[in-house]
Amino acid sequence: MAAALIAHQTWAWFALGYLGVRLVTWRCRRGQVLVLLAALLMAGRCHLQNQRVAALTVKQDQAGTYLVRVQPDQWKVDGNLAKATGTSRGQTVSLSLYLTSAGQARQLKTIHQPVEVRVRGKWGPFLPATNFNQFDYRFYQQQRGIYNQVRGEGSIQPQAPAGWRDRLHCWRARLKQRFARFPQPLAGYCQQLLLGESEPELAKTLAAAKVVGVIHLFCLSGLHAFVFVGLLKRGLVALNLSKEAANWWAMALLPLLWFFGGAATSLTRATMMLEFQLAAQQLGLPRRVGWSLSLLVHSFLVPGVLLSLGGQLSYLLALALSHQRLKRPFDLLLATQLVGLPPLLVSVYQVHLVSLLANWLLVPLFAGLVLPAVILAAVVGGACPAYLSLVNLGLTLLQDCLGWLAAWPGAIYFGKLAAPVAVGLTLLTLLMLDSPAAFRRGLPLLAGLYLACFLVIHFPPSGEVTFVDIGQGDCAIIRTPFNRQVIMIDTGGQLAFRQPAWAKRQASQTDRATSTSINYLKSKGIHRVDYLCLSHRDADHIGFTRTVMANLTVKQVLVPAGMEKQARFTRQLPRRVSVRPLLAGQRVAGLPLTVVHPFAAGEGTNEDSLVLAGTFGGATFLFTGDLDRAGERAIAKRYPALRPTVVKLGHHGSKTATDPTVLRRWAPRLAIISAGRQNRYGHPNRETIAALKRQRVPYLSTQGRGMIRYRYWGNRSHLETKLKGSELAWMLPPYESN
Repeated sequence: MAAALIAHQTWAWFALGYLGVRLVTWRCRRGQVLVLLAALLMAGRCHLQNQRVAALTVKQDQAGTYLVRVQPDQWKVDGNLAKATGTSRGQTVSLSLYLTSAGQARQLKTIHQPVEVRVRGKWGPFLPATNFNQFDYRFYQQQRGIYNQVRGEGSIQPQAPAGWRDRLHCWRARLKQRFARFPQPLAGYCQQLLLGESEPELAKTLAAAKVVGVIHLFCLSGLHAFVFVGLLKRGLVALNLSKEAANWWAMALLPLLWFFGGAATSLTRATMMLEFQLAAQQLGLPRRVGWSLSLLVHSFLVPGVLLSLGGQLSYLLALALSHQRLKRPFDLLLATQLVGLPPLLVSVYQVHLVSLLANWLLVPLFAGLVLPAVILAAVVGGACPAYLSLVNLGLTLLQDCLGWLAAWPGAIYFGKLAAPVAVGLTLLTLLMLDSPAAFRRGLPLLAGLYLACFLVIHFPPSGEVTFVDIGQGDCAIIRTPFNRQVIMIDTGGQLAFRQPAWAKRQASQTDRATSTSINYLKSKGIHRVDYLCLSHRDADHIGFTRTVMANLTVKQVLVPAGMEKQARFTRQLPRRVSVRPLLAGQRVAGLPLTVVHPFAAGEGTNEDSLVLAGTFGGATFLFTGDLDRAGERAIAKRYPALRPTVVKLGHHGSKTATDPTVLRRWAPRLAIISAGRQNRYGHPNRETIAALKRQRVPYLSTQGRGMIRYRYWGNRSHLETKLKGSELAWMLPPYESN
């Protein structure tokens, strides 16, 4: 229901229709009434959620001065940027505070009381996902009850705690600061496993855990809650309390675990389920009611809980463990892996063959040794430095083991499952858990279905030319039918500015390419680029080259002749990659593109841009890099028969490119502009837009339409964009209305 009413996923209406038919034909009158009441209640809750989102979300940025109250444990300081969740105007907001001095950074890193921040900046909405299959950060924040963000500089005024809730936040802040003084990696494990705080020092470890499929061990969830409760009950029983009294104490202290653990979705589910299970145990009721009541209550509080990967995995794995009838430990382990596989393939797109082994080894290790050791280290602290050193050594060995497992071959780049297919595979897997015989009989069928999905994703009969919304830069992807060739033209990039030492931010494990172009290719089951064509040396065209090569297998790099000698370019490449310089007229075996510029070797500047032309699905595309008007005129003179159907305008729509006489001669049916929203250069230029309108050339811009995708089957084609054009109209130049 939430998928249909909140996420607007059309397929979910068919599922609701099927469930409605089953409800009508159900012969249990009492059951019909209860389910109908629950459905009406949930529908009303979803409607109220949609109304709340619409009422509280502002339509565009509003400049001004805003007061934001922030609890001390909410701050994350990285160089000159501090992020936090706070309250302002009676609602929860996300705050991005740009720090103006090293003193402000030190103050926020050591603060342990609430503050009021007077922010001079902008109050605005979150942007939607602007590329196909991109993570929708706006929807994620809405499900957390956060609808707007505040960005700017400001002053910080500490305040006295006002009530028990403030004091809890103060204690949690002190715990964060206490753990930060521990040696690494122990400090990171305490932050991650006890407080649910992401720790930059564990970035490589978490990346390895994600590869081998054990990232759930590093997120506070059911395993951790059960370990905490088990240790607590054993301790209380050791103090001569009865089991019943220990249960009551556990129920009373679970909300504190939820609060200090950061209230993540998985921890919320685990806490609710444990509360209901302990209550059922005290009242003599079946324990399985805990799962149902937890899901009902959690869905009512957060209607989109099952629309997130964390919510899906948390409830599916708990359901599989509580309702399965498998006896053999290996069957149970395999079953839990299979139950969680469909949602993983919808969101992460890949699995690793070592995942089963890693879970078999590490789940009991975490439950029986790692978690208890970290908890004890957090309790004893500096009182026993020898113990801290011992635990630290053990955690270092664990990280080395994870890195070793992640380096094993066996990664399967599956691609993104369609949501209805994922739901069907999940239901089939759950049905297989009814008995060992059903599980064994269902495995070949399940394997066949996954194989069919894999083949459909990896060998599509259609091709595409896609312009990625990479911000202020260029990146295009060409994929021929059956994925015979995969070409990327430019990678996009981001300019870096010099800053004082205190203001420098930690090197991120991800950048915009990771969440856009690379994510899109992986969602298509693609982990290779046959030809990486780099038009010239500017950072906004080649800045993400290192990221692309770290995440994808690049077979060959093509550059304009002369650029291969430029240090600004060569230092971005691993030594093993093949680089080929090109001049107009040269052919590359297997490349479905023709080189039409440059005519002589240069230095990789705008004027030397590599310009490529190719025909796909009956339409001829021209990719011009940042070529200027003189270069366009030279191409038109050298190739008088060139009549491109689609032209990617040079230099992001700048007036230095798109010569009106050449535009008139080429007479394209569509122009593409790749430019960032509210960029400092004013791209696209008013003059360029005016020229397009005078000559009646339709155009699409990544600014307004996000990702632009042209898909073709033979000579048939279809053009689609991620956005309709109205969503971010307020961010566009006033003259760019199309």
